[in-house]
Amino acid sequence: MYNRLFYLFCVLVFAFIFLASPVCAMMSIEEEQEMRDKLLRMVESRVPLIKDPEIVGYVSDIGQKVLDQVEGKLFDYEFFVIQDDGLNAFAMPGGLVFVHTGLLEVIDTENELLCVLAHEIGHVQGRHIARRMERMQRINIATAAIAIAGLFLGQGQAGSAVLATSGALNASIALKYSREDEEEADRRACQWICKAGYNPRGLLTVLQKMQKYRWLGTSAIPSYLSTHPGASERMTYLEDFWNTNRCVQKFPEDRFRLRKIQVKAKVLTHDPTVMIKYYKRELNTTPDDIFLLYGLAQSLLAAREYGEALKAFDNLVSSAPERPEFQAERGRAYFAAGKYQKAVSIIGPYSKRHPGDSTARFFLARSYLELQKPAEALPMLEALKKSWPDPAGIYLQLGRCFAALDKQGEAHYYFYLHYKAAGNQRSAQYHKNKALELLPRDSGLYNDLKRGKDQKNPHKERDGGKKAPKDSEDR
Repeated sequence: MYNRLFYLFCVLVFAFIFLASPVCAMMSIEEEQEMRDKLLRMVESRVPLIKDPEIVGYVSDIGQKVLDQVEGKLFDYEFFVIQDDGLNAFAMPGGLVFVHTGLLEVIDTENELLCVLAHEIGHVQGRHIARRMERMQRINIATAAIAIAGLFLGQGQAGSAVLATSGALNASIALKYSREDEEEADRRACQWICKAGYNPRGLLTVLQKMQKYRWLGTSAIPSYLSTHPGASERMTYLEDFWNTNRCVQKFPEDRFRLRKIQVKAKVLTHDPTVMIKYYKRELNTTPDDIFLLYGLAQSLLAAREYGEALKAFDNLVSSAPERPEFQAERGRAYFAAGKYQKAVSIIGPYSKRHPGDSTARFFLARSYLELQKPAEALPMLEALKKSWPDPAGIYLQLGRCFAALDKQGEAHYYFYLHYKAAGNQRSAQYHKNKALELLPRDSGLYNDLKRGKDQKNPHKERDGGKKAPKDSEDR
């Protein structure tokens, strides 16, 4: 799914990273962090990431339950969702953890997702890629770069073209996790899973799903099994571990939230016109299924059939009055349709009753901003600044707010952060220069720019190190 230019770009990036030090030397934590920052910018610009903050927020919330049990975290972890049908999850150096939508759609429980994320975090904490690189003493820098790109970013037709030489293929094989790496990651994961109050048997059930899809020969054959070896052996010792260490799941799962996320992910990754037909057909058989009603409403919204979508959301809310989450979704639908006053009338009361719903508050602020009420929007956006999963999105709205309030220095400051987070360095530099020109010399924002504080990864200051891609509702 990734084009050949992407892989060539990977080669150049990784070659640049390794020019300063021998490949055979193990990376320091700082070097791995530097690699992570470059990888993140590269992947965000090339890989199709799910943009809905609710979906990415769900994965991040589950991942945080694991991280809360990890002593001595080496990195600030961030979680992403890739739009792809494969049953896959992987972690890149420095704490970047990715889950494919195909895996999200087939898991049956929150516990299964938590177990997968715990395993990937186990690889990062074990620094398995860094350690395997240390052993690659007889390959040149270019071959190492090609091998790493092929390992992390897939080996489809484009990847095979890059890995054309036997040296690159052998190096890629050498970088793959060993059975010892897998066992160590599982061992770490099982400890964290039990401490978190969940059941490590989820590792076993997910592996069984992956094996099933491999045997069936479906289009969703996961590359997970090619980079995570020894699936059969893992299932054997995981079964033994579970039989001798019965961790009792202490917390009830929010199955409604998982099902809602799965429906939304399915709509966002398929042709909405096809999904509309699917949900209408299914509703003919089971007209009271709230998830089918929700899927139809989301599909109509994705197809920009706003009139029908609003009717579908109104029907959904009346059909499931006990689920206030649908009320918030209804408000977002009115926002997407450009009916901002109606959105405020729905999301405003909901937000007062559910102040912890940051997505609702974000869209309430957006609605106020579209209604030319920046003074109402600004405090909400500033309160969300450090915890909102999409830096580029929140910075853009803050810049718009300050511009509407005629605070041009502050506006340019946040436009600078927006373009910097989005990877547009030319526009970022322009706004940075304007901010330095217009901000008072004794202001904190001016001093941050002068000290270069903004040069650090803007995600690091956020709670839990969580991040999501850009907001899907930007108009």
